[in-house]
Amino acid sequence: MRKKRSAVHLTRHMLRYKASQWLKQNKNVPFNIPILTEALGLDPYSRVDVARVYQDVILYWRKKFIEFYFKQKKAGFLDKLNCYESWDMLLYNYNQNDAYVFLFDRGLNCYLQPGFKELENMDKQRLNRQWKGIHTVIDEMSLFNAKLVLPDGSRKPVSDLLNAGKDVDKLLPHGE
Repeated sequence: MRKKRSAVHLTRHMLRYKASQWLKQNKNVPFNIPILTEALGLDPYSRVDVARVYQDVILYWRKKFIEFYFKQKKAGFLDKLNCYESWDMLLYNYNQNDAYVFLFDRGLNCYLQPGFKELENMDKQRLNRQWKGIHTVIDEMSLFNAKLVLPDGSRKPVSDLLNAGKDVDKLLPHGE
């Protein structure tokens, strides 16, 4: 008997199979990991079960989607498409293999399979959070007049980093 070939190489796993079945039936239902854990017949209060669902389902599918993306890009299938069309095509083809890409939306406090505009907004929020943290470190370094140590061992004033960050501030609306 010949093995079925698909563009997405996924290893078989009972937990992913159950998750795929549940997600097909509950396509537009927002969920978090404990909800999915319970739907798969595991204990949502067990850290081991919750971690297993997260790693074996959510992270596995996300990692395989990234691999799928690079294969499609290398093959040239995305060359003539704009970013919205290519994202939709990638998601559709990936979902046809009973695999799904779910990202956590902090605003909705749940996992969802985002459209490209939602993905861009999620990335923008991530950048804002990261930049705010970097800005805090820079402020603390400035307070103590600390120097930035470069890979070659030389030291530069933190003000150089602040000057470089002005361009980032222009791009992010919540920058200071």
